[in-house]
Amino acid sequence: MRQLIASRLLGMAVAMAAISGTAQAVPNGTITPLITSGALPDTPAAHVDPNNAASPFSGVVSINIRYDGLSYICSGALVGKRQVVSAGHCVDTNGKGSLIDLNKPGNDVRVVFNASSTPGDPGRAVVTATKVQMNPNYGGFGNCPAGVPGFCVNDDLAVITLGQDAPASAKVYKLAGQQLQANTRIIMAGYGTSGDGINGYTISPDFRIKRTGQNVVDLFDADDEQGFNGPNEVWYADFDGNGHDSFCEWGLACSAQLPNDRESGIGGGDSGGPSFIEQYGELMLIATNTFGGTPDGIVAGAFGSYFGGIVLHSYLDYLVAATGGAIQVVPEPASMAVFALGLLALACVRRRERRP
Repeated sequence: MRQLIASRLLGMAVAMAAISGTAQAVPNGTITPLITSGALPDTPAAHVDPNNAASPFSGVVSINIRYDGLSYICSGALVGKRQVVSAGHCVDTNGKGSLIDLNKPGNDVRVVFNASSTPGDPGRAVVTATKVQMNPNYGGFGNCPAGVPGFCVNDDLAVITLGQDAPASAKVYKLAGQQLQANTRIIMAGYGTSGDGINGYTISPDFRIKRTGQNVVDLFDADDEQGFNGPNEVWYADFDGNGHDSFCEWGLACSAQLPNDRESGIGGGDSGGPSFIEQYGELMLIATNTFGGTPDGIVAGAFGSYFGGIVLHSYLDYLVAATGGAIQVVPEPASMAVFALGLLALACVRRRERRP
């Protein structure tokens, strides 16, 4: 799959509005953004999250990155009281893996919470980061390790540490401990560019508007440090609809197409946002969304485009270390079943041992 030319979907697109430093800040202007929708009667507005504490997406945040007089928007997921997972390229200042210097005047990373839609509510806090980390193998968007040819989107992960606890109303997400598999339905969320499957991108990013959508994982790239062997690190999906199923047409993978009001793509500003699976009655973080591409003859963001991100199972050790152990990794269901059987067997042995 590394032969696919993955182009950056404005993952760090210059924000169309600036966030002020107050907890009740809203962007200037009236722009409304995010996850792309299907065709009519589906619309981007139908994918907007209500921004309240009861929403399963209350811990999905927007991120304002500022340096060199510029302002950028990305998305992320809260995984601890002070820890947010996002994309490495969001905090890369030169496209070559140069981590933003938070000590430089004018530089900062601010996390915007939307666990409430009420101005002044603590759930709308804007919290400045005191530390930002980038995966050590990330060398810039598209850059491969020395001696490895191609366009590499692997290792594109960052962990942002907040200067104070997140709002209590914001959900803290657990990390699914299993490997992401092809044909898995994922649930995406973010604050980026939006539109629809016919017209492509028509709506700009917004720090205060998050949308959600779904897709089905098609295929993967493996570890670039191992010459694209070993564990899967990158996932891909295509935006199916209106007669388009790109990966299937190319003979790469044919997965299920979701209903028109669920099948979605991602846009600029969604970078670093989460992809979830439903497990144990809640949303579990399993991947991030970081890149996309537009085949010849396809409108950017429309049906037939493709996108993907980082498979988090391959980075469990990094995430645990970078969050100081704050992230909770939930074992895959099969492991839980084996563990339960082990406890049952142990109980039976103990009962036998107690018999006279």
